[in-house]
Amino acid sequence: MYVHSWSALAKGERLNVSMGPHIMLRNLCFGIALFVAFDADAGDPKKKTSTPTEPEGLKALQHPDAKVRYRAAQTLADLGPTAKFALPELFATLKDKNVQVRVKAAEAIWKIEAPPVSSLMPTLLAALKDADANGRAAAPPVIALFETKAKPAVPAMIELLNDKQINVRMSAIGALGELGPTAKSAAGPLLDLSADKEFFLLEPFVGAALANLGSDPILLLAEALAHKLPERRRVAAYALGAMGPGAIWATQDLVKAMSHADPATRRGAAFALGKIGPPARAALPTITSKLGDPDVYMRIDAALASWRISGNADYSSHIDGVLAGSKSTDVRDAACQALGSMKAAGKLAVFSVTELLADKELRVRAITTLGAIGPGANSAVMELRKGFKDKDAEVQLWTAYAVWQITGDTKETLPIIEEALASETLDRQAAHLLGEMGAAAQPALRSLIAIYREDDDARFRQAVGAAIKKIDPRIGMKLGIR
Repeated sequence: MYVHSWSALAKGERLNVSMGPHIMLRNLCFGIALFVAFDADAGDPKKKTSTPTEPEGLKALQHPDAKVRYRAAQTLADLGPTAKFALPELFATLKDKNVQVRVKAAEAIWKIEAPPVSSLMPTLLAALKDADANGRAAAPPVIALFETKAKPAVPAMIELLNDKQINVRMSAIGALGELGPTAKSAAGPLLDLSADKEFFLLEPFVGAALANLGSDPILLLAEALAHKLPERRRVAAYALGAMGPGAIWATQDLVKAMSHADPATRRGAAFALGKIGPPARAALPTITSKLGDPDVYMRIDAALASWRISGNADYSSHIDGVLAGSKSTDVRDAACQALGSMKAAGKLAVFSVTELLADKELRVRAITTLGAIGPGANSAVMELRKGFKDKDAEVQLWTAYAVWQITGDTKETLPIIEEALASETLDRQAAHLLGEMGAAAQPALRSLIAIYREDDDARFRQAVGAAIKKIDPRIGMKLGIR
């Protein structure tokens, strides 16, 4: 699936989604935790004029500054079961005057011991209705941790989908999606968000949430493909596609949508049918008929979907034709992303993609596409290696990873990726790529372990921890990485 900008979404174009729905929702829930800025004055009667030094030990949970109490609860949550000694104080903190501190205490208790949900749910349900928007946004991700036991809270979280604050709506969307079939009753209200004036921001997460709700909403999603609102049609098509083969029962409705007057609807239907894959073979004649569609993006999607259903790599030649014949940056970007999705099957277009290495706007896209194609792009390696000396550190990073994908060589590529760990802008990206290299990145473990032990950036440490687990799971276990 190719990626458009947020502004493109506002114009009725493709969902900006390049990851699986479950990963997206996890990232959303984690992002909400960072996005919701802790307000030290919320729930506290007096505004603090200074931030005192944080005391040691459990006394921090009774500190007069709400920020200190919140940080103390967060630290205990991070410790997990090893912080069992703090449970009495944390249960007392469920009555804290600050709603965000109460929610964080509930999270810590759950991560330490997972007691009966009934002991925590009243605190969290109250937070969902709190006057403080940050408190309302903080509670859903914690409720989602309860999994099937969170069902009693689903109606209250559905109500938050109409909250005036977008961060609260996003938090509820992410949590409902994380709950999966437990929150299947949220399908209709989630689809109704397509009428939200800020839907262009919410759409990727709504689509991911709908895709996680299980098979029960498939009929509702299929009906939405014919709705008058293009946003509703589009997000329904994405959700069905993200379900993969499980959405086979919507095939006929998707085939009908392929004839819709709206190009975005046709593209969404093609995307969904392609993601359903071989089980949607009956739709192949309809899809291939769109290889000559007036909409160039439709032609790209039709070729990609045809390959996904049939496995015939010759369909990449249609995308290559678009790539070679278009001067539009957006079109060529879309074509490259489709070829990258095809991986080895995209090798017929290597020459056209290699030519884009000279395009300043598209060179990183061309590099990543060649890397995704893998050994079939070996003819491009000599040209790719020029990126090792590029002034742009991002070009160097992606060039190194692409050359490794194509050749398997780590001698000249690994040092470049490892060096990017020290970059303020590329550090997490570099950690992710090292993780994707798996055992081949063993020589970088020393650097990664040192960062994991010493760095105070939570998101960077999370990325580094994930990389360590992929490179050497045994070391990950020894370090206590979850």
